[in-house]
Amino acid sequence: MKLAKLLSVGLVLMFAAKAASFEGLNYQHFAHMPLVTQASVSPDGKYVTAILNSKDGPSVVLSEFGSPDLKTLAILKEGRDRVDGITWIGSKRLLIAASYAMEYSKKRWRQTRYFAVNIDGSNLLEIAAPEYRQAASWERQRAKNIRLVDTMPEDNDHILVQVYDYKDKAEAVFKVNIHSNEFSKVFINKYNVHTWVVDNKGEVRFGFATKENYPDVLQQWIKDPKTNDWKLLKEYKNMTGDTFSPAGFQDGKLLVISDRETNRESLWEFDISTGEFGKMIYSHPEYDITGVVENSDETKIIGVRYMEHFNRIHYFDTTDQDLNKLVANSFPGYETVIASGDLDRKKLLVLAYKNDSPAKYFWLDLNKKAGGFWYSQYPYLEGQTLGKTEHIVYEARDGLEINAYLTMPPSVKGNKKPPLVILPHGGPFGVRDNQSFDYMVQFLANLGYAVIQPNYRGSGGYGSVFQAIGYKEWGAKMQEDLYDAVSWVKKNKVADTKNACFVGWSYGGYAALTAAYQKPGDYKCIVSIAGLSDIALHADEHSRRTSALTDFTREAIGDVSIEEDLAQLKKASAINYLQRIEAPVLLIHGKNDTQVHYGQSEMFYEAGKKAGLDIDYIEYETGTHYLDEYNNRLDAFMHIEKFLKKHLKAK
Repeated sequence: MKLAKLLSVGLVLMFAAKAASFEGLNYQHFAHMPLVTQASVSPDGKYVTAILNSKDGPSVVLSEFGSPDLKTLAILKEGRDRVDGITWIGSKRLLIAASYAMEYSKKRWRQTRYFAVNIDGSNLLEIAAPEYRQAASWERQRAKNIRLVDTMPEDNDHILVQVYDYKDKAEAVFKVNIHSNEFSKVFINKYNVHTWVVDNKGEVRFGFATKENYPDVLQQWIKDPKTNDWKLLKEYKNMTGDTFSPAGFQDGKLLVISDRETNRESLWEFDISTGEFGKMIYSHPEYDITGVVENSDETKIIGVRYMEHFNRIHYFDTTDQDLNKLVANSFPGYETVIASGDLDRKKLLVLAYKNDSPAKYFWLDLNKKAGGFWYSQYPYLEGQTLGKTEHIVYEARDGLEINAYLTMPPSVKGNKKPPLVILPHGGPFGVRDNQSFDYMVQFLANLGYAVIQPNYRGSGGYGSVFQAIGYKEWGAKMQEDLYDAVSWVKKNKVADTKNACFVGWSYGGYAALTAAYQKPGDYKCIVSIAGLSDIALHADEHSRRTSALTDFTREAIGDVSIEEDLAQLKKASAINYLQRIEAPVLLIHGKNDTQVHYGQSEMFYEAGKKAGLDIDYIEYETGTHYLDEYNNRLDAFMHIEKFLKKHLKAK
């Protein structure tokens, strides 16, 4: 098969050459949401569906395989709904997962909704559990949140979902007709299970529960394969022992992602009849695996994902390995991922990208030995000169090795040292930066700034030990890792560290505000997007919830019920050090943020104004944590660009 000759990098370059050419890029070209995301091929290979992001909000679209002509199937309400995913139910109907910000009883979260629609756009139906008037108001509210359990590949008319059932006083599993929204309970939940897992035949076999009256104790329930009776397999205190994340069933065994023995997330067999681990299926020597790859009908796990500097997939079967190599060889100089395929893996969608070139979808028909361009995620940036991102390694002051990424502005020539932006990632735990194309990084680099992204201690992907050494190090060693990145830049003379700003989103915003008071004379300006200014308050709000998140907050951030922890949290909160801050501060936050309450920015702004700080605050009524509505992000980037140009001048 001479596919490589059909689909060489020339095809990519030919597209890039046709892209619109701009005299100069500005914030408008980077603020767009990715044009198309989550594209997937129908099981029969005839169609492709995707999420289309436009100025009017997200929509679900369909095209024939190989055609760029899009047909709109569903449009969601701008400023309210986010499309979280699309799943094929057979080849004639789609299941759409959406969510919107919700507040009830002073708690905020994203409410999940499901819709089903035919590929011709007919019979658009919300999948919603029946309401019971006799249920309490909080029970009716909880029952609106649905979780997909299984798509039932052999049954194109039904899915399995879990939803709160007021009769069981717990999450029950229902079989749902996707054409009529008819719910049928599979069995009664007597065990307070909150998360159900099915085997590859669609039978519910495993569940996680919280022990009654012991919110920090988790239980594992299994359906005995011999007796079909449910029994308690194990119970343990949350945040203790090895991690345990079910990935699916295969050959009668539960496959689990766990950090046991290796201190890195690896894939293991687990025998639910004995409660014992079996053989290790795959472990990477350096990185955590981040998930599994299933075949097109989701009945078999065929590989695992992990993040090196780019996304990587290790396939178990040589046939899949050979196909992956064939695709990679077809796009020399580009990173590639097989994004989706039909049941026969003969019609594929491939995502090709570089760190200085946005991701593009290409279609491949292996039977016809043909292929072509479909869509770019950022068409406004195609054919433009963008910054190149390099991987670097430096030592923190205590000798810990830290990985980071440095992007130089494309405008820099010779030995000139551009201004520096320190851009810590959010999270902070379980999250990391990588070398892939990043719209925020390129936006900053285009302004003429060098951008450094440290994967400080606590970052995900490097093993459980590296993550855990960041616990309760907010404003301390995690913060020092960022300053040590600046020291590396200074030592290597790649940017002007005396002309630098901190810019951060979420935890990165917290880190930026922390730098403002810990290093008041070192940075020209501070930008905090959806950041935290009072982590004691944030931890206290999370600690009032009876959930695994509460336990994690106490372990990783701090336990406000312990005097020593509370004192440390207050010590590490910028709200308590306004008198030290000298640099101008820009705060940006959305009121629909369900991860960091907008009050974290609002109260800091009000206190900062009273303290005489040079501070500004931009607030968006419909803004989410990610500012994933076009008009909000566009306005935010406009203010960031204006602010940085004022305080961080590129020579």
